[in-house]
Amino acid sequence: MKTVWSTLILLCCVSLGSGCGSSDSGGGGTGGSGTGGSGTGGFTNTGGTSASGGHSGGSGGTTGSGGATTGGSGGSPTTGAGGSTSTGGSGGAVGASGEAGRSGLGGMAGHGALGSGGQASGGNPGTGGSSTGQGGGTGTCTASKNANSNVSGTGPHKVTVETNSGSGINQGTIFRPSDLGGSEKYPIFAWGEGGCSENGLSNSAAMAEIASHGYFVIADGTPNGASSRSMNSSDPGSMGAPLLAYIAWAIAENDKPCSAYYQALDTTKVATNGFSCGGLMAEGTAPDSRITTWGLNSSGLLSANDAYLKKVHTPVLIVLGGSSDIAYQNGERDYQTISANGIPIMLFSKDLGHGGDLFSSHGGDFTKIDLAWLNWQLKGDTTATGKGLLVGAGCSYCSNSAWEVKSMNIQ
Repeated sequence: MKTVWSTLILLCCVSLGSGCGSSDSGGGGTGGSGTGGSGTGGFTNTGGTSASGGHSGGSGGTTGSGGATTGGSGGSPTTGAGGSTSTGGSGGAVGASGEAGRSGLGGMAGHGALGSGGQASGGNPGTGGSSTGQGGGTGTCTASKNANSNVSGTGPHKVTVETNSGSGINQGTIFRPSDLGGSEKYPIFAWGEGGCSENGLSNSAAMAEIASHGYFVIADGTPNGASSRSMNSSDPGSMGAPLLAYIAWAIAENDKPCSAYYQALDTTKVATNGFSCGGLMAEGTAPDSRITTWGLNSSGLLSANDAYLKKVHTPVLIVLGGSSDIAYQNGERDYQTISANGIPIMLFSKDLGHGGDLFSSHGGDFTKIDLAWLNWQLKGDTTATGKGLLVGAGCSYCSNSAWEVKSMNIQ
């Protein structure tokens, strides 16, 4: 009989599973999204077979007729960090001569409450504690991989560059603060490349600068990608679709306990921007209800489209390279149309040509203006690193005759 019980204990132990994957470069939750065991816990005190209380079997002692000491109190061991829907399951019974079983975990690293250990007599199952987690998200996760791109910015955060093969993100490049899981939640920022290039490193200096100041950045295209998207400015909505797909993916990841980005993002603060053709991609996201603000760098609709621009519902930033910028007239026209509709909007322009100084160290003044706008609109920063850099006495661009600065409907 001792041999039989040893075999049964071994079978229970080897059924333990692990949770979902995490980012190669940023940690992540363990656990999955399945529910906890539906059975009633461990072995009965009569030496019967294992019940169906989750993958790990029941609780119970190592002696007598209790369950395996390695078993949880029922629930599936695949619940993640604060698992979404799993419950702890019923606690296993402990045989009359067995030692009290260990309390089972709701998951390998779950934050749910522990199930109770089961009653110590008669083989009656104890009641499992709830292991319902913090998030409520479900689904599987694909781990991101470090792109081995050495970038940095002037902000307080080190920057990690990643790619991910998951649906919705496999065509983009992630620039993010290396530190995740703290109290700071990072707004989401999606970027379209010049020429609608699918090289996610095309504006890496600017993207790293923004990420270093606490933003979760997704640039269109994979690292050193060689293809380009088609430009169809007569249908801005179709051009914005890739950026909106990245945003949807990031919002979903934030709610998955198995994701490295779980509850690390501020999904209520979302922005898009882009250079040239990539600016048209950002303009294509303008009507979406998830967008908090958007902008253009050396870009604008190729022809008047008042009907489309009436769909704009959030503040807008336009940065242009002066009259020598091929997109200057387009951006100026969009400014006039949007401002006439009562939308808050600012325009900064200096005669630097198409793209301005985006490709300079840390993205130049173009990126400094873009970042101050993001800090103001997404983080409520009214100091010299936000609104104070763009409006009022602290605006050095406003007092510099080399810059054209104008605004409408700004409070």
